[in-house]
Amino acid sequence: MRSLARAGVILAVVVTALLAASTAQAHQWGSWHWNRYGSSVTIRAYVSGPNVTWSRAAVADWDRNTILYLPDPGSHTDMSVFAGNYGNTGWGGVAEIINYSGSHITHGHARVNTYYEYGQSDFIGIQCQEVGHLFGLDHSNDGCMGKGYYNNLNYTVQHNWNDIYNMYRYSHH
Repeated sequence: MRSLARAGVILAVVVTALLAASTAQAHQWGSWHWNRYGSSVTIRAYVSGPNVTWSRAAVADWDRNTILYLPDPGSHTDMSVFAGNYGNTGWGGVAEIINYSGSHITHGHARVNTYYEYGQSDFIGIQCQEVGHLFGLDHSNDGCMGKGYYNNLNYTVQHNWNDIYNMYRYSHH
């Protein structure tokens, strides 16, 4: 029963993201976000698995360029960033909201599927996009948030940083 509920949440998130993609002005992924606000926002990002250095590079790009502070606590926590060979699934990367309260993310996974044997640059770009989804960002035509859809940039850009700032600088409540 629990796996059916989780599958339903994942499907709902994907459908919401697809419907919102064409109309989102602020490039927000539905109403998903962390319930944390201020001049510095801490989201603990545990990084593990194959190509861990590349996954850390994607997280560091967000950490260095936004108001987000993304320490790695060394264990499974707020956000887990990893890779693995998931087989011929058709997806190169996926963001999963594992736990939530309302539209507030409380735990998520950002994964790259190593079955497709990406080089370092593309792997980092895919991981960058999946991590961005877990911050609540939708696809855009800028930076890694457009990876594979609108461009092939493998890093964040000013527009991505502005979207994070606009989402997390002040409380939406």
